[in-house]
Amino acid sequence: MNTGQAMLVIGAFALLSTLTLAVNATIVMTSNMGLEMEANLNALSYAQSMVDEILTKSFDENTTNNRRVFTNAGMTARGSFGSDGGEAITGPDSSRTGNFQSQWRFDDVDDYHGYLRWVWNTRLGWFIIRDTIEYVHEDNLTLQNSQTWHKKITVNVQNYSMIKDQSGNVIAYRIHDVAVYRKYY
Repeated sequence: MNTGQAMLVIGAFALLSTLTLAVNATIVMTSNMGLEMEANLNALSYAQSMVDEILTKSFDENTTNNRRVFTNAGMTARGSFGSDGGEAITGPDSSRTGNFQSQWRFDDVDDYHGYLRWVWNTRLGWFIIRDTIEYVHEDNLTLQNSQTWHKKITVNVQNYSMIKDQSGNVIAYRIHDVAVYRKYY
């Protein structure tokens, strides 16, 4: 083999190496995007399940057990949101089987204010769910300090595999819904 042929072989190896690196980079990027999308879809599912669970509860502590309230003042004050006496859950409510304490301990919507849940996913690990409950104005859903007939439910879900911003911080998945008390029904 002469020098010219050796140079062609070296050039072919360099081209093959460059092509191999490009293919590997594409495979890794595609795999990462797939995990991010899977994590986001799971986050959406967990968030919607959380909202569905919250909406099955009574609107307020004062409306549990078929009790009725006819004035806003009869509702729980915003500063008293969160779990009541015997309902308290210490630390995050976590489960690998889906049997969460909130399902049987909480009896009304505002019990979920400040609630923290960890959901185990065998493929992606722990998903962290945080809930916030606030009174809102019925016309424009702006936050209110006083009691209203509407409570805004905000659910945030995070997992280390979800899409990240330019700084590498996970972008939480957030959904909102509104619980409405129908006093005349």
